[in-house]
Formats: sequence, structure tokens, C-alpha cells
Amino acid sequence: MTPRGGERQMVDSSRLSQKGSSRMLRILFALLILLTATSSAAQHAAQQKCAPVSDVAVLRVGVLPVMNTLPLFVAQEKGLFSERGLTVELIPVESARDRSIGLQTGQLEVGNNDVMGAVLQVASGQALKIVRHDSFEQGVPFFSIVTSKASGLDTPEKLIAALREGSARVAVGHNTVTEYMATKLLRDAGYDPKESDYLEVSAIPIRLEQLNQGLVEAALLPEPLTTLATQVQGATAVLTDATTDFVPVTLTVTQRLLDERPGDVCEFLAAYQDAVSAINADPEAFRYNEIRIPEPVLETYQVPRFAAPRVPSEAEMASVQAWMVEVGMIDAPLPYEELVDPRFTAGE
Repeated sequence: MTPRGGERQMVDSSRLSQKGSSRMLRILFALLILLTATSSAAQHAAQQKCAPVSDVAVLRVGVLPVMNTLPLFVAQEKGLFSERGLTVELIPVESARDRSIGLQTGQLEVGNNDVMGAVLQVASGQALKIVRHDSFEQGVPFFSIVTSKASGLDTPEKLIAALREGSARVAVGHNTVTEYMATKLLRDAGYDPKESDYLEVSAIPIRLEQLNQGLVEAALLPEPLTTLATQVQGATAVLTDATTDFVPVTLTVTQRLLDERPGDVCEFLAAYQDAVSAINADPEAFRYNEIRIPEPVLETYQVPRFAAPRVPSEAEMASVQAWMVEVGMIDAPLPYEELVDPRFTAGE
């Protein structure tokens, strides 16, 4: 028989345990309320940080035929721009040159751009700023050097050997991200390319077609055109940027837009991020966005997740500009603050 004192001790211990559990539940509940309030406050602050949207009718955005423009089309199709009071017109452009001309002439306010294009435009006197890095998550290939089926250059070693002997060239857009990425991929593979290793084919669709026809031995292609070339046309992706730390692709806006319509820029980027969040939550839901994914690979292309909102760092901009100086695109690096406006991604 258990002593009465022992019973009292057990009862007291049980009560203490219950009181402790109850107290812990109250603490957890209070923390939950605090976290919810903090999250709501943060969301409210994020919603309130933009200046009012202007009464200008349209925001015109130039988009290249590359997969990192998917959030723009998703935002358009889901009404995310209009929810934020914006009327956005997505204008297809076939090459970096067309995009740059559009920004320079005022036909575009926003460009699906690359760091090189932005630097060159600012160096030439055009006022614009990079406002977001718009690449995929780390580990997802964006650019690849792709060799044609007819070339037989189906390994990096074969391609490099052909480049050394002058029997092959890589089609790129001169002075663009494609030339920079081709150089980086080849250098990472142990070969330092010469200017004569490249063939200028600025329009991306033409680059793909010439590769398919065997008119070029190799080409630097973005996704989803790399998938189209390899899965449908028998090409080979011999080098990819899946392990590259920084792919220098960005969204740029004109300085005039920043000065006159900052609220439009802020809400535009917020809608863009809403689209990124939707894609990252369920990439397969956006497989059938036929504007970006070519019909032959609709069923097989792996829709990518996108990187968190940020602008290129000073070190990343310095690295790209060092290459631009090396190849004679610019005489000297430009100051970071002349190229990048970080305020719309700060605190994200």
C-alpha cells in the first residue's frame, strides 16, 4: 500500500506538471499571436511602402524569348499588375540590341536586360538603373553552350579541340550576356577563348535555327531553347551554368521612370515578386504557359524556380565590369551607384 504522503507527492507533482504544461501552452499561444501580428505588420508595411501609382496609362516592358521572363507573363495573366493599379504592356523583342534601342528611344520603360547591356547603355550616356536580379534558383541551368547534331562535338573536350584548331565557332550575341557566359563556361572548362572563336548571331531564335540547320557548330542558348534544341533537334548541351554563382541577368528601368513614377516601379516589382512566389510554390501549375515554353517541349520541360529578390552585389558588378574592360567594351568600370538602385528590394 502506498503511503499517504507518497500519494500527496504524486498528486502535487501531477498538478505541477499540468500547471507547467498550461503555462507553456499560454506562452506558445502568446508567441503565435505575436508572430502573426508581426507577420501581418510586415506584410502591411510592405504593402504600404510604395508611393502612389501614377495616372500614366501604360508601363511598357521589353521581353526577350527566354525563360526568366515567365514571372512577367504570369503576373499579366493572373491580373497581378492590374491588382496593383498598373496597366502593363509586354512587348516581345528578339535581341538585346532591339531591347536597348527600345529603352533608348522611349518605346520601353522597363527591359528584360543583362548587366553588360545596362553598363553599356549607362556608359553611352543613357540614364537607367538595374532594379532586380531575375535569374533562377542556384543549381538550375539558365545558359548552356549547345553543339549541333551535325557537328559531332558532343563533349566539352571535342568542342574545345575544334575551337583550338579553328574548325568550330560558338554563336553568341556580341557584347551581351551570351558572350560573357560563353567565355565563363569555356574558361571554367580550361579553355580561354579568342575573339575568333565567336560568331555574331544576335537574334536568339535565329541562333537556334542556325544551330538546327547545322550552319553553326555551337551556340550559347538560354532556357527553354536549350531543352528544345537537345530534346527535339538532337543537339547536345556540353557546358551549362548550373554551378555558376551569378548569372548577370536583370530587370532595368529608365531613370525617367524612376524619377517620375517611383510608385509604378515599386508596384511593378511587387507584382513581379507575387508571380515569382506563385511559380515557386507550384512550378508545374505554369507548365502550360505557351508564351514561354515551346510546344514541342511543353510536356517535358522542367519549369524552374526563381531566385529571391535582390540586386547584384558590388562584387558581382565589379567582376562583370572587369571582363568588359578586358574585352574593350568599356574603358573603365562605372560606379556601382550609377548602375544599381537597391531601394525596391531592400529589406525583402
